Amino acid sequence: MSAPTLTEDEARRTIEVIEECLAEGLPLTGVGGEPSARQEAARRLGITPPSLRHRISQADSLYNLRPDPEAAVKRRMAEPFTFDTLPHDGEPSAEDLIAALSVRHAKRKAFHDAAKLRQVRINLGGPIAVAGFGDPHVDDKGCAWGDLERDVRICRDTLGMLAVDVGDNSNNWVGRLMRLYADQEVTPKQSLQLIEWLMCALPWLHWEDGNHDAWNTEKGDPVAIMHKMHKRLGSMNVGGTRLQLNLPVGASVFMHVRHDFPGGSQFNPAHAMVRETLFGFRDHIMMCGHRHHTGYIPVWHNDPRRLCHGFRLGTYKDMDHYAAEKGFQDGNWARSMAAVIDPDHAHDPVRFVKAFFSLEEAAEYLTWRRHKWELGYSSPG
Repeated sequence: MSAPTLTEDEARRTIEVIEECLAEGLPLTGVGGEPSARQEAARRLGITPPSLRHRISQADSLYNLRPDPEAAVKRRMAEPFTFDTLPHDGEPSAEDLIAALSVRHAKRKAFHDAAKLRQVRINLGGPIAVAGFGDPHVDDKGCAWGDLERDVRICRDTLGMLAVDVGDNSNNWVGRLMRLYADQEVTPKQSLQLIEWLMCALPWLHWEDGNHDAWNTEKGDPVAIMHKMHKRLGSMNVGGTRLQLNLPVGASVFMHVRHDFPGGSQFNPAHAMVRETLFGFRDHIMMCGHRHHTGYIPVWHNDPRRLCHGFRLGTYKDMDHYAAEKGFQDGNWARSMAAVIDPDHAHDPVRFVKAFFSLEEAAEYLTWRRHKWELGYSSPG
């Protein structure tokens, strides 16, 4: 016996299409040239009417399958009305969403990876310095404006000195702390004016937001908007930033700036940066603030052969009522500190980066070293 030319699946599909056409109200066979269910089924199946008749015959003889007009009537009665199809509502399909999200993820991943270590090309030859400014709190009545203005002036007037802000530029009280505005002379609006002055006073290498800066930013960070509007040269971030300073001579200095590093010790205010070199990155320079007391620690590592300098910057905020209430000892012995980088000694970890606890002293040393460099001399061994 020869194999059937019509499979059972094809037969069932043919009968289903005919019954669909019957359910739509078409007669099984047309009269007087009117469209019929058979003609429409043939069109939907992509075959000719004679081929359809042959399929119906084979479905009946081989599989005992035939169109059931009664089933078509029952189907029509089960659907007492039919809505017109609406045009597309403009919402993306799952496939469209996945395609768009894939493109966005690729871009975000590229940004995320590049932001892990920002590349900074230093265009100035010779020795340079990185000056770290502790928490300014410019709108607090305890802000030492004389010291802040002096340090800004020193940094601005010293060639090769690059400024870094570690955050908490204002009180920016939020929640239950907003009651403290009652004891504050500077209004929130005036606070933004002072922050804008500080931002524009120097070409900051980096500006890190602190916890106070991140408050009240549910609808956007006004300081970040200022940074973009003024087209500042340096970077701005929250949550920590690593910079690779690429010097003209080919050497590089790795730097890590955070508002604070995790970890602490009552015996060593710079302990968090020791922890960072043990469990995190071993960068030449680490700078943070936040705790309103000063600390410094050098940490030597053989792999890589590097002397890591940890700076915990103090604050320009004097008369801290919170510290007084909690009985904290005054450890704010340096509001700002600096690291002088000397490319002439890039091969010598001890002399490559030098720490200074006074911007004035750092500026004097940097100016002397730059003068020696311009004359073609190296500093004495």
